[in-house]
Amino acid sequence: MKKKILTAVVALSVVATSSIAQTKTLSAPSKTETTAPKTTSSPTITQTDPTDPTSQMKPKLGASQMVTPPDVVVLKFKSIYPSVQGVKWLQNKQTNYVAMFKNSGVECRSVFKTDGTLVREAKTIQQSALPPLVSSYLAQNFEGKTPKKCEEMKEAGGTVIYIIKYDDKLVRLNSEGKEVKQPDDLENNK
Repeated sequence: MKKKILTAVVALSVVATSSIAQTKTLSAPSKTETTAPKTTSSPTITQTDPTDPTSQMKPKLGASQMVTPPDVVVLKFKSIYPSVQGVKWLQNKQTNYVAMFKNSGVECRSVFKTDGTLVREAKTIQQSALPPLVSSYLAQNFEGKTPKKCEEMKEAGGTVIYIIKYDDKLVRLNSEGKEVKQPDDLENNK
């Protein structure tokens, strides 16, 4: 009987000790706060060559982190979209700030330089909203295929490019239905 009681007392003291280890005293001696063990998340890592364990480890593409842009960028964004809420900010390879948001239910992206200058804006559109020459090009070159997504991208200078995403191809066309090259500074986040 004494052995069972002693075992129970030891078990309770172990539990009590582990609970005390997770309690820290705040500045006032009478207040305490229980803390959970801290966990940290790290970007997804992939090996460049899965068969070679010594190959260099790299962060997985597309694992962008949210950032807080400078005030001048936020002010410029708010001057263009005063009623938009829930903006997610990313930074692309060229250190431009990319605002991802919904405007009247439509997925949008705006890219700003660090000084607040607008670089480009893009929004998702329906395939039926594509210009006739763009639709003709797609009908001739992608017969029987349905795009996954269509976007209208406006450069700050006024140039409009239509981005059409298929399962296996991404096409960029101007309003005349001619293919255009991807700008060197275009963010790669989708």
